[in-house]
Amino acid sequence: MVKRILVATDLSPGSDEALRQAAACAQATDAHVAVCHVFPSSLASVPFFAPNNEPAAAEASALRSRAFELLAQQVAQAMPNTKAEVIAEEGNAHAGIVRFAETWQADLVVVGARGRTALPRMPLGSVAEQVVRHAHCSVLVARPGVASGIVLAATDLSNPSLPAVAAGAAEARRRNAKLVVTHAVDFASVKVSLQEMAIGAFEPNANWNLDNEVRDQVTRELHKALAHCGAVGTTYVTTGPAAAAVVRYAEELGAELLVIGARGRTGLLRLVLGSVAERIISTAGCSVLAVRQA
Repeated sequence: MVKRILVATDLSPGSDEALRQAAACAQATDAHVAVCHVFPSSLASVPFFAPNNEPAAAEASALRSRAFELLAQQVAQAMPNTKAEVIAEEGNAHAGIVRFAETWQADLVVVGARGRTALPRMPLGSVAEQVVRHAHCSVLVARPGVASGIVLAATDLSNPSLPAVAAGAAEARRRNAKLVVTHAVDFASVKVSLQEMAIGAFEPNANWNLDNEVRDQVTRELHKALAHCGAVGTTYVTTGPAAAAVVRYAEELGAELLVIGARGRTGLLRLVLGSVAERIISTAGCSVLAVRQA
């Protein structure tokens, strides 16, 4: 259950979508909301005990006061019916957000995919991407979109990815939407692996349809994942390299939300650069919920 939602904002219009989606989630789950802005440190380049520390400290205080003022304005406009705690932190943006999320014990962090860069897709190294990579909890990367009534959960069928299916089911119920669960199969890689196992002597029987057999097996596993989570939904096996296949299928469906696991077969506690999850987050056209295992 989501009970504490932290929304990160850079005070740009791009953050409004994060605030709106956090407000909708909070109203449905009765969660407590905090809105955080991290402004650059004016003391970063000032030597310790230097004579000009005092003016720099005064500047930091003024920046904090201004940040609180702008935060209050943005919260009032973007989430008028939601009571929110407002926090202004000083320092590095993504590090400050991650640190506060942990100390505040957030269950969910919401960030906007579009900030001051005004790019429709997150550039590599963006604050949003860094937050997803290092946050201790699940992260919702909010993008503007229409309520299509479809939530897509992608799974690699490993045990650590099952929470993404459960979270997708919960989001579908909250949004009164249809749940679709998918797994991507790269048939080219499967066939190459079989050839390597046979030391180059792979010659399938003319009556053997590898594609259908793999699809049937994956479909059975997807139904098991739904049953394991006590969820109701439909399944689909998409094909091709995982990240591109999942993003393409989400766009074909017109999904309003794509749910993925932030921990897959690598077994790493944090996402690694170049992982399938990161590529999905950075290239998806809809909001993405990256579910981190508790």
